[in-house]
Amino acid sequence: MVAVAILLLALVTASPGQAQVRATLGGHTLALASVAYSPEGKYIATGSYDRTAKVWDATSGKELVTLIGHEAAVEAVAFSSDGRILATGSYDSTVKLWDWAAGKELATFRGHTNMIRSLAFSPDGKTVASGSHDNTIKLWDVATGTELAQLNHKGAVRSLAFSHDSKHLASGSNDYTVKIWDVATGAEEATLTGHGHGVRGIAFSPDDRTLVTGSMDTTVRLWDVATRAERMILEGSENEVLSVAYSPDGKLVAAGGQDDTLKIWDAASGQELASIPDAGDRVRGVAFSPDGKTLATATMDTLARLWDVEEVLKRRIQAPAGMVKDEGQESFAGHTGYVTAVAFTPDDKILISGSHDHTARLWDVRTGKELAILKGHTGAIVTLVLSPDGKILATGSYDRTVKLWDMASGKELATLRGHTNIIRAVAYAPDGKTIASGGYDQTIRIWDATTGKELATVVGHAGGVKALAYSPDSRLLASGSIDGSVKLWDLATWSEIATIDVHTGPVHSVAFSPDGKLLASAGASNDVQLWNVATHEELEPFKGHTRWVRSCAFSPDGKMLVSVGLDNVVRFWDVATRSQVAALTGHERRIHFVTFSHAGTWVATAGMDRSAKLWSVPKEPTARVSEQISKYDEVTQNEAGSRGAMRSACKGEIDRLCLGEEHVGQCLRKHKEQLSAGCQTSMGRGH
Repeated sequence: MVAVAILLLALVTASPGQAQVRATLGGHTLALASVAYSPEGKYIATGSYDRTAKVWDATSGKELVTLIGHEAAVEAVAFSSDGRILATGSYDSTVKLWDWAAGKELATFRGHTNMIRSLAFSPDGKTVASGSHDNTIKLWDVATGTELAQLNHKGAVRSLAFSHDSKHLASGSNDYTVKIWDVATGAEEATLTGHGHGVRGIAFSPDDRTLVTGSMDTTVRLWDVATRAERMILEGSENEVLSVAYSPDGKLVAAGGQDDTLKIWDAASGQELASIPDAGDRVRGVAFSPDGKTLATATMDTLARLWDVEEVLKRRIQAPAGMVKDEGQESFAGHTGYVTAVAFTPDDKILISGSHDHTARLWDVRTGKELAILKGHTGAIVTLVLSPDGKILATGSYDRTVKLWDMASGKELATLRGHTNIIRAVAYAPDGKTIASGGYDQTIRIWDATTGKELATVVGHAGGVKALAYSPDSRLLASGSIDGSVKLWDLATWSEIATIDVHTGPVHSVAFSPDGKLLASAGASNDVQLWNVATHEELEPFKGHTRWVRSCAFSPDGKMLVSVGLDNVVRFWDVATRSQVAALTGHERRIHFVTFSHAGTWVATAGMDRSAKLWSVPKEPTARVSEQISKYDEVTQNEAGSRGAMRSACKGEIDRLCLGEEHVGQCLRKHKEQLSAGCQTSMGRGH
């Protein structure tokens, strides 16, 4: 049965940063990606990575229906003008129309060749626009399901908005541009340039005279629709902007950020009126109610929040809740975008960092001096790895290429092309012979490290590949995907050996132990999972993070594991006992990546605060950091503990549904609605 919605009223006043929340809607089991109000304001729709969309009563917060039918994450939701039909766009490359009140699927639109990332319903109710990672926009006739037109960008289409008269469509893309289209003819009317990164949010003002856009370049911009000129940049955003919205009266602009912050500006003057930190884990969606009194947000912590706009404006600018910091770390600052990956040279004398600013930088570990900047990518560098001898650096980017660099000279040696979507993972074989890359085109490509020639394309994941690791003997490759699975591949035959499937959301990190006997994986849960490589058996996990884990790594001797996540804590674990050795803080934003030095005396981390940090590995268990975290994270931590207990209590239900199944994660997703409400929630967050 549909999980019972949890409506948290009054309780939210425990945290100053949450005092303006009118209600919190809980019921999804994985991260939210989108939120929308129905035109009359009575209902709210949410889309989630748990492959469902939900519709809620906007007044009471009651969950009215769960729509099940997509085979992957629901990235976008949009109501028809009469509120009767809900459109949903998914990572499964389809758009669905629903009679949501009846819980009935009306139609499925197929034609995109990659995941749907944005969606819009025309105000006249005649057309649905869908934007995809295949770089296209498709216009669909709602009545017949016919594809009316295909509009093209040079990058993934991340945001869409119709003008209120339904005559124009605005689109924002990873190609850094905003385009305005004539809906009737499909003709491109204008291309707006100025953003320095992908455009993630877009909205017309109520009078259609102004367009607001939010970008991964950290800016919110206002454009004059008639003249196509940029009117102003709204100052105050310090991190990637994921969503924007205009208030119904056109006086306010709201934006949600990658740094968990909700901001509101005066649309006329550009003055920042309110800034709410800790508004939830990455504010992926924002939507004003039709009366302008409430602002709905969708965040990656599985929750939708309803904010009282008047109260938010009264609070004005708030500072983030602080954490106790470990002052024993060194910081390497200089990147202008957040840092995504780090690596040590074999002698541990140089640290390499990659960033969303399109560069990789080399740092002297002893002095902290910046030694070199490697420029050449035209998109964010999100992954990097050194060859075993330390002579060649491989970097993977949003520009769909892997570049090889000579470490001695900083010269670009080669560009490996073949992926048709952004690259999220790169790994170097320990024997130095091959390089593996994984991307959002759902493929793994194996390259000859000497010639740069593509040796094989490995296909099997149903979603983008986010993590790769070679076994120490270079015979196996482990891959993690947004489809929730970890796969093991035989590199002699390029064949799949096993699918290890227990994650119920994206897998961000995989790591082999130095002896090759253990495999760690981390993703959309608060645990680091551990596996026996030979038997594929799930072992006791590492439990202690209070939010999703983004990266993990084994120490060179295999005795310790380090992990980092969205709780901004660097946690060290004893592998034999699974006990936590230390928990250190210092990054001001979430941590994306962690790695050990070759000597095992340091770990380096990469963070959203645009810095790489160096930490001394603790030799003995320490309580040096007492983790005086924010009230929001205290609630999350308490919830995580209760979910852990619930998970144990759910073992009987899991055994009943999936005992003997080869892939338990797939089985649970298939039979999710047969689980009790409590177990659905437990499996979504803790498993």
